[in-house]
Parts: sequence; C-alpha cells; structure tokens
Amino acid sequence: MKQFTICCLVFLYSLKGLAQDDFIDKSVEILQSSGLSITGDTNISKFGCEFNTFYLEQRNEIKYNQHGNQITFKDAILTLKNEGFDCGNKGINKDFHALLKTKEYPKITLELTEIILDNDSGIASVKIKIAGKENTYQVPVAIFNTGASRFVGKLKLNISDFNLEPPKKFLGLIVIKEDIEINFNLVAGL
Repeated sequence: MKQFTICCLVFLYSLKGLAQDDFIDKSVEILQSSGLSITGDTNISKFGCEFNTFYLEQRNEIKYNQHGNQITFKDAILTLKNEGFDCGNKGINKDFHALLKTKEYPKITLELTEIILDNDSGIASVKIKIAGKENTYQVPVAIFNTGASRFVGKLKLNISDFNLEPPKKFLGLIVIKEDIEINFNLVAGL
C-alpha cells in the first residue's frame, strides 16, 4: 500500500509539472507616439474623439506563450481613462461621457487574449469592456517592426452591444448612429 501511495504522489507531482504554464513575462510600454480615436456618424455629420496618450499607464507587465503562429496572452490589458478622450468641443465631450457613463464607469479596458499571425498581419482576439459590459471581437491588425513594434487597425462595433443608448439632441433632430469605429496605431516599446 505504501508503494502505491508513493507512486500516486510521484504521478500527481509529474502532472503538476506538466500543468504549469510556460508563459513568458514581458514588460511592455505603449509609447506616447501612439494614436487611438473613435469615430462615428450622426444623421447630420461625422464626429471624432481622439485619445490623449498622456493618460496611458507607463508600463504593463504581460505574459505570453507562442505555439507556431498563435500567441496567447495573459494580463495584456490596455486601460483607457474616459477623461482622456477629446471630441473637439465641450458639448460633444459632455455627450460622449454621458454615453459612456463615465461617472459610474471611468475606464474602458481592452484585453488582448490571442493573436494569430500571418506574416506582417494578424487577427487579434480582444475583450473590450465599456460601461461594465464586456464583449470579445476579432480584429485585423497590421504589424510593423521598425525599431519599436507598431500595431495598426480598426474595429467597427455597435454601441448597443454594450447596452449603450445614443443621445439625441435638439428634440431628436440630431441622432447619433449606433455604429462606431475604433482606430488604433499603437507603438509598443518592448
């Protein structure tokens, strides 16, 4: 019986070693030369809100694991403080923050969970959390490696995916459309 117990313990210990993740830790900084914007339409005109990269966290510790052309990530989270968005004028900024429920949810998070690489591009799986609601999107990304790594792409989404209702202005004469586009040009120092 004692030998059986010892064999079981050795077997379980070896399984524990196999179950350990083989993720690599990496410190990543999104540089202030990066750009991120949100664009949309109303029934009258287009609008755009630029994110001031001054509001980005200086350095993030992430974990990744690569198998062939697939990279899996842990803790690869980009936090955007809502106050960092500027839509061009005070009234539009106020409406934008009301839409995002900034008082209750002051941040938007983008979490990269996986990317499938194909030469100088890839398809990234990104969890986006806005106003307390999270959805996952597949985002085409162009990748440039010129000293620093640069990731460029755009994601079209519908704000109703996050249970957000677009504001109406002037007794409903101006209506913001639900489809918006997130454009990013992120420069990462690795």
